[in-house]
Amino acid sequence: MRLLKITLLMVLLVLAACAPEDLDMTPTATPTFTPPPTSTPRPTATTDPNATASDTSEATVEAEATDEGGGLLEQIIAAVPDRLNAGSIQWGRTADEVSGERIVYQDVDGGQTARLYFAERGGGAAELTFGVFETPEAAQAYYDLIRGRLRTLENSQTRDNFPQPNAFGGGTYGADAIFVGDTLFIRISVPRFSSTAGDPLVPYARAVFQIVGGVTGAGA
Repeated sequence: MRLLKITLLMVLLVLAACAPEDLDMTPTATPTFTPPPTSTPRPTATTDPNATASDTSEATVEAEATDEGGGLLEQIIAAVPDRLNAGSIQWGRTADEVSGERIVYQDVDGGQTARLYFAERGGGAAELTFGVFETPEAAQAYYDLIRGRLRTLENSQTRDNFPQPNAFGGGTYGADAIFVGDTLFIRISVPRFSSTAGDPLVPYARAVFQIVGGVTGAGA
């Protein structure tokens, strides 16, 4: 028995001596499943109800202020019918022959103008311009500017049965009538019209002042 133990011990020593040097005899731990790391999502910014309400309120106030500034001009334009009865002539709303626009807005010194276009069955063409200004002085200055610029008004006349000041004139380049009162400017331009139908300006002006009077409450 003792001899057997000695023999086994010698065998173990021989095996240990013959083992490779890089052989790791240390037992390794049994691997366990570890969930992969996940990134923590960033907090999403929430909308502040108070800020939203404030922004909406400010935008509304700004829009209301803009509407108030151009309110009179828009009210007058909205009151102009699609068909304007001027005496025996009926003028129908149309578009600009060049741009195709039905209304052309223009910013001018101290105010804004809007031009509307009309035509009648006889081939006549007309333009109706309204201007609203910040002050009566600015409106008068624009009136004087237009009066001095138009060749149709070089020999203009004043009509006593219309609000003053006014100027009526015509010739080779058509016919024009302009008016100014407080902050409102009006121009009636008829560049093309049959001479056999008579003067188009007076009945046209009467129809226009009925429209304006309905908006402003002022009589012609």
